[in-house]
Amino acid sequence: MSTARPTSPSRTSKSRATDNALTLAGAERDAKKGDPTYNTNCIWAEPNKTTGAKPHHIDIVGNTVHHCPGLGIGSRGADYMTVDRNHVYANSWYTVYATSGISILAAHDVDRGNPRKYKIRITNNTVHDNETRVKWERCKCYSDGNGIIIDTLKNKSKAGENGPDYQGRVLVANNVSYDNGGSGIHSYKSQHVDIINNTAYKNGRSTRMESYANIFAHDSTDVRLLNNIAYGRPGQGTNSKSRNVDVTYDYNIYFGGKAPEVKGPHDIVADPKLTKPGTGADADFRLSKGSPAIGSGTPFAAVTTDFTGARRTGGAPDRGAYSIRANGNDATQGASEPATSESASPSRQSAAASGEPSVGTDASTSPTAEAPLATNGEAGLKSNGESEPLAETGGSNPVLPLGIAAAVLALGGGILFAARRKRS
Repeated sequence: MSTARPTSPSRTSKSRATDNALTLAGAERDAKKGDPTYNTNCIWAEPNKTTGAKPHHIDIVGNTVHHCPGLGIGSRGADYMTVDRNHVYANSWYTVYATSGISILAAHDVDRGNPRKYKIRITNNTVHDNETRVKWERCKCYSDGNGIIIDTLKNKSKAGENGPDYQGRVLVANNVSYDNGGSGIHSYKSQHVDIINNTAYKNGRSTRMESYANIFAHDSTDVRLLNNIAYGRPGQGTNSKSRNVDVTYDYNIYFGGKAPEVKGPHDIVADPKLTKPGTGADADFRLSKGSPAIGSGTPFAAVTTDFTGARRTGGAPDRGAYSIRANGNDATQGASEPATSESASPSRQSAAASGEPSVGTDASTSPTAEAPLATNGEAGLKSNGESEPLAETGGSNPVLPLGIAAAVLALGGGILFAARRKRS
């Protein structure tokens, strides 16, 4: 089922999926597989239980989603999905499944997939305070609790999923992800993913597991990580080269944490000079005067606005989710409706003309540029936070009755497709 997309999404409506009586002690004692008390998701799309039909053409826009014991916003086996301008926080605390704030798991092409065409977009979201505090029932270990994860789009059978590798392209852009238990943003066992112009601040806060990096790819293929700001915690991993093939890091700023495992020719390690970085309600992740992020990124055809919706200026764009130079040096002014053009396929311009590497996985179209971009291959390293059973976004939970689901979902801006909950 789908309806027309709302023209002016609102963030004012909120809902809580948890009862104030829920506690960590109670979850550790009583949470079990299939129990909705501790495992309810906020917004979730999945295949039809009876027919197996895959969900597709889903817009989740402008919602405030918080305090669900399971994940905030996510899907399993979905296609053509947009998650835009949502505020997702304080989820995943009590579930026995390895959930996250925003998760795309085992996407499935409902038509012929094309690695040059964006079919899934995760854009302009604020994601924080999501963390798994109960052991994952599958491995009896702590895992995930990420801000945003693109999860197992290839080799699905190893994670208990089925179907061919996903061939569509995924765009993760202009998101602000901070103070999550796992990573800020990462691609895990996935392919054809672009992670562009995001800001991640002091994620990996969980003390229950080995710290995840802020923004990275692991065991992934054909992934580009460009124009991001990753501000880490002391001792936190910065990025990863583990088991990656045709993965590009460049034009990123790293600060805090460990030295990057892989560094592009235009990557820099420096204080990005954010206005007021922090984990509280008054945190401000805009760029301040003198930031090395200003005017030092690479143009990317699919990302022409910043987090606020203001259009990025011509020439070299600012790095990170916010652009201080947008609309006459004022990133707080401008369009209230971020561009979400359907024609967001990656540009095929030359790198010299656009600064954007070309898209592809074979020798004829793999990322190349006049200044070589940093790629990495099989390194055989253990990824930060990896647990032995492959990461997933949950297990078997009962379907919520419609009346309960309506109370659970945060309907601030509009959910244009609501699927029944079952995550195995």
